[in-house]
Amino acid sequence: MTEPKPSKMQKIHARRRALPRLLGGLVLATAGALASAQGYPTKPIMMAVSYAAGGGTDVVARTLATEMAKVLGQPVVVENRVGAGGTLAVAHVAKSAPDGYSIGWFTGGPIVLAPITEKSLPYDVGRDLIPVSMVQITDQVIVGRLGMKANTVQEVVALAKASPGQVSFAHTGFGTAQLLAAVMLENMGNVEMLKVPYKGEINMLADIMGDRVDLGLVTVTSADALVKGGKIKLISSGGPKRAFLFPNVASMSEQGFPNYDANSHMGIYVPTGTPPDVVNKLNAAVAAVVRLPAVRERLQSMGGTPVGGTQAEFAAFIKMDSSRAAQMLKATGAPVK
Repeated sequence: MTEPKPSKMQKIHARRRALPRLLGGLVLATAGALASAQGYPTKPIMMAVSYAAGGGTDVVARTLATEMAKVLGQPVVVENRVGAGGTLAVAHVAKSAPDGYSIGWFTGGPIVLAPITEKSLPYDVGRDLIPVSMVQITDQVIVGRLGMKANTVQEVVALAKASPGQVSFAHTGFGTAQLLAAVMLENMGNVEMLKVPYKGEINMLADIMGDRVDLGLVTVTSADALVKGGKIKLISSGGPKRAFLFPNVASMSEQGFPNYDANSHMGIYVPTGTPPDVVNKLNAAVAAVVRLPAVRERLQSMGGTPVGGTQAEFAAFIKMDSSRAAQMLKATGAPVK
């Protein structure tokens, strides 16, 4: 036997009776989320690193992870997710649950340069990620071959003006920090240089040592032993301040280029949707770690300048750096989106 359909008034009463239960469920869910944020973390945190184990970026990440674990009271486990110029690790974090248990340790390559030069990425930095804290600025330096008749940036510029297109600057391909460094020097010095591509930093340094290419931008730790061993010469730091490992060598600002900055950054990111309380707790943990004298000494010994600022400051830096990089890369002829 078919039951009679409820009247319109009966439907309204039914909805009214169900409303308290729905609201109660919503309140409980919200309270649960807040409690989760307030009690965070309750289990190990996975930190995705976009470089291989044992490298400089990985060593810094593990230093940070060890000390963050002490502050947060839970292990911070480093996962090396290598490939595609660091974008695989970024994509992994971007697609992870936004609960604070999947965080990323990334450099500027996959965060700033890749979104400008790559036509298709499995993530959008502005949409999919929250920048938590910039941990450090990593010093880069401009080095030159011993036989080059220039020892300062001003002398390099003068040489390039005297012989347009003859002074060579090594780089590691379109969309890289090395090519960006060369273009910035060309633009700010109003010169034209010969930009020579290499497969990697090791190949660049081999040809600089062999007097086959004039200049290149390299990490300060890669340059350290070669400069001190008399294999290559140091022209300048890669930014507005002197490199920590080379305090006696003038910065780009001191040599007349205050807006030149080819240094890279490293920082912590989480997926968009991560509760603000969790983001704030992670930021506070990074700040506490970066203030530790032993950590600061460790970072500086590897060519890093500790930062540990606010989340808003980090976000503003990324926006500014992305805009500057896009403008400069367009001048290289690189395929810019």
